Amino acid sequence: MIVTEKDLKSPERGGQKGRLQRPPPKEAPRLGKLLGPTSLLDIKVHSKDELLKALSDAVARDRGLPDGGAIYREALEREAVVNTYLGDGVAVPHARVPGFDGFAIAVARSLEGFPYGVEKAGPVRIVILLVGDQSLQNEHVRHLGAIAASIKEKTQRDQFLAASDVQSLARILDSGRRGGSSRRKPHHLSRLLLSHARRIAGEVGATAVLVAIDSPEELAILKRLPRREGFIVASSSPSIVEAAGKVVKRVIRLPWTPMRRDSLVRLGTLMGVSSALISRDDVVAFLSRQAGGGIDTITILDVGREFGRFLTASGSISTKIQPGVLERLLMLASELGNEGREGKPVGTIFVIGEPLDLAPFCQQMVINPFHGYPEEERNILDPTLRETIKEFAWLDGAFIIRGDGLIHSAGTYLRPGSADVDLPGGFGTRHRSACAITAAADCVAMTISQSTGNVMLFKRGRTVLTIERGEGRC
Repeated sequence: MIVTEKDLKSPERGGQKGRLQRPPPKEAPRLGKLLGPTSLLDIKVHSKDELLKALSDAVARDRGLPDGGAIYREALEREAVVNTYLGDGVAVPHARVPGFDGFAIAVARSLEGFPYGVEKAGPVRIVILLVGDQSLQNEHVRHLGAIAASIKEKTQRDQFLAASDVQSLARILDSGRRGGSSRRKPHHLSRLLLSHARRIAGEVGATAVLVAIDSPEELAILKRLPRREGFIVASSSPSIVEAAGKVVKRVIRLPWTPMRRDSLVRLGTLMGVSSALISRDDVVAFLSRQAGGGIDTITILDVGREFGRFLTASGSISTKIQPGVLERLLMLASELGNEGREGKPVGTIFVIGEPLDLAPFCQQMVINPFHGYPEEERNILDPTLRETIKEFAWLDGAFIIRGDGLIHSAGTYLRPGSADVDLPGGFGTRHRSACAITAAADCVAMTISQSTGNVMLFKRGRTVLTIERGEGRC
């Protein structure tokens, strides 16, 4: 329904009662303090090895180590497993060194570009080396994610290249950048809807209020509201996500891709369910916008009615999928569907389940490119694997991914047999096999359409979610 100013004459009253208060999400790591006094390098090198050696030595100097040999060897070993080029002219090599004190970062820049051993559309201009203690695996992944978010937008990368010194670079890393968007006055209806959201939600029987925010001005409005902690904020902007974590207790990170409004509402709600921020008994009031405009719509969605048959008794998508894995794959699939690889469309399948349970319905079509590598080097939660996933998405077949995010195989042929599925006509073998394997085994499957870029999520032989591309960000 569209809510106009006429509907918003009385002030907001009351709030949600009896709602379970969950702990706030972990704050993103502060990266600026990890830079040392000599950790910004504007250099020319003749090889990737020379570049990694220079970065390793910079970290060693800043930490007072005898040399950077141990860091250099660990970084080389990682590169031998998989190239750490992220895309958009950025690479993030990293090393986990036994006994290293905490974490450290060194940055190398070159407008001309560095040799990095990848086929690419443009030069590799920014290389960020992350070094951490070998025992801090989970924290290491969090730091990698924070680095990837800090250079996601072109304006962020331009700021990296323009920073005059280490202090300036540290401020850029930790400033909560707006992605170059100019500050704009919030739409009047946006202010009204945010101010009166809970009253409207109460009148229509909603138990949770989820608002999609992409501007600091809208977040500032929310910050001024009383009892704002009851809101859930969803955003595709890394800086808004980080800032919102200090304003409300529940925050959802959305893919940085254009999508239709109905896809945004269902995706945001499902990601909230998967993150245990929304329960199956909730009725959600979702505040959203048209691309490029202000918040202008409240959509009411009954979680149990929309997703209930796909949820477990505990309210999750699957008890076998660990928190963060499904969200990461939804993000990755949405980005792949929108961006493709080197400007070309990509179509593939992700299946999340126990490999032993899926084995009777799978056959390896090519040599498994992930076979034999250490588990910590092939987890979908590692953001540096993004380009590797893009590369292997060209293979026919599916990615098989364990519930904890471990990539078991790629190029795997699915043969679920004549399972009972509910899929409309017009879909090809990729979608039918993905849908069917969720009926044949306890798993979740996701497809990216090569022709449209749309993403579909399947469970129990049925379609759970369709993410259709739109114009501009919602």
